[in-house]
Amino acid sequence: MAGKRIDYIDYLKGLSITWVVWFHTTHPWFVDFGFRIPLFFFASGIFFKIVPIKTYIQKKTNQLLVPFVFFYLLYYIYLIGQNYLADHSLKQFDFGCIWEVFELHRQNYNFTVNPPLWFICALFCQQVMTYLLVKIFRRRWLITIVAIILTYIGVKYVWDLYTPLMLGRALRYLIYYIMGHEFGKQLLGVVENGKRSSYYPLYAGTLLFAGAWALRKNLLLNDTLLTYIETFGLIVVLIYFFKWIHRFRLAYPFWFFGRNSYIVLGVSEIYQTIFMIIALHLFGEINIPIGFIQTLCTLILLWPTIKILNRKIPKLIGKGVLIDYSYLKKRFLLLPSFLSK
Repeated sequence: MAGKRIDYIDYLKGLSITWVVWFHTTHPWFVDFGFRIPLFFFASGIFFKIVPIKTYIQKKTNQLLVPFVFFYLLYYIYLIGQNYLADHSLKQFDFGCIWEVFELHRQNYNFTVNPPLWFICALFCQQVMTYLLVKIFRRRWLITIVAIILTYIGVKYVWDLYTPLMLGRALRYLIYYIMGHEFGKQLLGVVENGKRSSYYPLYAGTLLFAGAWALRKNLLLNDTLLTYIETFGLIVVLIYFFKWIHRFRLAYPFWFFGRNSYIVLGVSEIYQTIFMIIALHLFGEINIPIGFIQTLCTLILLWPTIKILNRKIPKLIGKGVLIDYSYLKKRFLLLPSFLSK
């Protein structure tokens, strides 16, 4: 398993990311169920590796920072074009919104420029916190306890505060990332061992999900702890579900979008906004059927977009090394000898 991608985990990320696209349209009530974010962070945490700090900085620069900047600037250019087409002028356009990424945000408030990119900011914060927790505490049980405490602090005290780089959201979902990192591979090992005991996590996950859901609904509780238990149970069930169906061709889109989740985050808002403008112009309102069509059309357009970006500019979307610090360091060291000539 080490060093390999696992198909059905990409399917999990694909479900999460397509659900995010659907969530940002007019949708039925059940789409509001908040599993999409925990599922994305749990799946991402499974394959997070603790590497030397120099390697870590270079990897995260190329995997997170470079695509974030690219998609952020791409949306900013789109935003300028959209405003110009709407008003035939840019006098009213706030060019300063590009710096909003450096401002403080609270709760569910997003960037004006490419709102879904909050995922990448929160993911970066979670990876830094995970790196520090592993380096400081080392033991799995201690790391988990500290992560639970930090998540509690995030929900109880930080959520309403203004924080940089979506730190408040990162803390709210930190426990999912930590659980994915600390226990995800172990869970997958049980799922794949083929023995009768491999189904024990499925039974436990089903009971946790059903029991927490029933308590919340029947007792009219809105308990945060029950929500976390319910979501963890559902994540385990979904792992088994995609383990069973991931070879069916009809499920292939989940794999495709899961493998390219950053591109979906970076481009989907542009397509969704365009379709929303067209729908408002044609029908005067957006309802659930139109929202479903908007989601479907967005995903259809994303398909060739992903293929083109992967083929033409892989280094700008996190699939290659654009910034090599070791190379820059060598060039910097050679600079004095060059200047002395």
